[in-house]
Amino acid sequence: MIKINEYTKIAVSSLSKKLDDNHPEIRAKAAESLGKIGSETAIPGLLKALEDSDEYVRRKAAEALGKIGSEIAIPGLLKALEDSDGFVRRNAAEALAKIGSETAIAGLLKALEDSNKDVRGSAAEALGKIGSETAIAGLLKALEDSDKDVRRNAAEALGKIGSETAIAELLKALEDSNKDVRRNAAEALGEIGLEDNALSDAEDSVRFSATDAIGKIGSRYALT
Repeated sequence: MIKINEYTKIAVSSLSKKLDDNHPEIRAKAAESLGKIGSETAIPGLLKALEDSDEYVRRKAAEALGKIGSEIAIPGLLKALEDSDGFVRRNAAEALAKIGSETAIAGLLKALEDSNKDVRGSAAEALGKIGSETAIAGLLKALEDSDKDVRRNAAEALGKIGSETAIAELLKALEDSNKDVRRNAAEALGEIGLEDNALSDAEDSVRFSATDAIGKIGSRYALT
């Protein structure tokens, strides 16, 4: 009787061969399926698929490598951050977030300046999940991004990192034109442990986040 792990090996081997199929739809499906299986033995084939001529295959390969979550894939994913296709770059950033290694920080900081707002947003989110203070300067700059979602993700990321060096810029973000950015800035300040002035914000969700943030640090305003 074949053991379960033997079935996995057979499946990975079969699917990996399909990564060289003549039809891009099949190659993409094979990459997607390999990601669902999650075996590190699929990594070499998926890294090769990151350079496929079809952008949809490259997207699925990046996504699959994120699901597998191995640091072995980092160099290939960093290269994919410079892919010509914006969705590939975004998926690569999301994959690096799932892997969570500090070796990806430099590439993700560069991605914060990508021409595609979705890539910038994913890069900000990834840097927050990695949680290194070396990303703070880039994230502070991202707090002034032209896109609200990038600013929102940058604020959230700074909260996860939790450094007091972000306080001044997060206080400025409490006056952002977008309520979600203001809310995330309030939450970030709460994570850092600073009393903020968002209690009087016009948006209920921002006041709620500010109240919660102040409660975390035992401010006297939490009693009013």
